[in-house]
Amino acid sequence: MAGSVFASGGDGRGRALRALLVTAFAAMTLLPAVMVLTTAGAGEVPLFTAMRILGLEAFTLIFVNIVTGALSRYFYRLFKPRLFQRFHIACGVLGFLMALAHGTIVIGKRYYSGYNAIWIIGPVTLGLLAITIFAAADKRRLPRIWRRIHQINYLIFAGVFVKALLIGSDLKANNASAIIIKILFIVYAVVASVATGARVWRYEFMARSRSSTTIG
Repeated sequence: MAGSVFASGGDGRGRALRALLVTAFAAMTLLPAVMVLTTAGAGEVPLFTAMRILGLEAFTLIFVNIVTGALSRYFYRLFKPRLFQRFHIACGVLGFLMALAHGTIVIGKRYYSGYNAIWIIGPVTLGLLAITIFAAADKRRLPRIWRRIHQINYLIFAGVFVKALLIGSDLKANNASAIIIKILFIVYAVVASVATGARVWRYEFMARSRSSTTIG
């Protein structure tokens, strides 16, 4: 059953790379929950623990959504395009739902009390994320603008990253777990930036190629 997700005709190197990517994704999504549960104090409110996990998982899934979208042409060589596209969309939708649950807990329990106005980045990016998901789901009816709207995801990711660094409880804590998560999220930000830069460069290169062909 799992093999049906893979692109056909892969050699040993392709199979190894697919296995590495699947393992990396599993580790990335498991790590936030492990980190939070191992650092949660005995008296910590379960809802607060859930809020922490949801926030970290949402950021992780949005990161995966951005990278799989920016580098989709490379992933299509390893996995079947249609199924991989569904995986890409699922990461975005699940990341949005987790971010929504995270924000609902924050506002409902007033966990934002004591923080400066930076916490507003959360609700703003959540609203923008809802718009991008709607545009992606309805892209057949919005063929001219859905891609530009979808590009807002990069701004959303940057905003959430800044918010997490400045006021994120799991990144501001003074313990080894916070240091690990902070380093990991910085790595995510760098990888997402490189992937986005590569995609922009490719589009510009293709545009210049089409322009020179037309002129010629």
